[in-house]
Amino acid sequence: MLMQNALRRWATLTLLAAPIMFAAAAQATTVNVNYTGINGYTATGSFSYNGATAPTVITEANGSGATTTIQSFTLSFYDPSKMLLESGSSVINGVSSDRFFRLTYNTATNMITTLDGDVGGAYTYFLTNLRTPTGSSVAAGQTTFNFFNRNTANTALDTAPSIQSTVVPTVASVPEPSTWSILLAGGLAGLAVRLGTGRRYRSLWHAN
Repeated sequence: MLMQNALRRWATLTLLAAPIMFAAAAQATTVNVNYTGINGYTATGSFSYNGATAPTVITEANGSGATTTIQSFTLSFYDPSKMLLESGSSVINGVSSDRFFRLTYNTATNMITTLDGDVGGAYTYFLTNLRTPTGSSVAAGQTTFNFFNRNTANTALDTAPSIQSTVVPTVASVPEPSTWSILLAGGLAGLAVRLGTGRRYRSLWHAN
């Protein structure tokens, strides 16, 4: 009886868990980031968030530590000859290693209005529009997006009026065939027990 109850519970959980896992996987939204300065320096990257729970305007201004919405953030920096200067992930699994991390992103207009970002940890290069090209601090989003070398932070290597952001079409991940097989087998086993138990009870009822 205990085994039968356990199998019935497993069947119910299996049938419920499959659509829930599928729905959860389908909520991740990824945005590609592309920066091109007037002097030829470039940066590419991406960030992700849960599209089902994110506010219309995402605002991150906590620096290092747990983020409020952004789940990942990566950047790669290139010189005018397209040689890679630096690359890394400053946010991983909702935790920022960039002590200056700031981002304001409008999910409706697909526009980045504030950014202060690097590769996290020990870094050399960073993008920000919280400083002018000469390194003076300004209010959030009140200047151009500037490409700095930390060793020459008072003078930007490059500048650009905006950063291009492109939403990547969401593709729901599907469990591996082996996972589906386990789920299906468990569900069918529990269903068989449930049906078998029901038939036995009906037989006893009619016999009485």
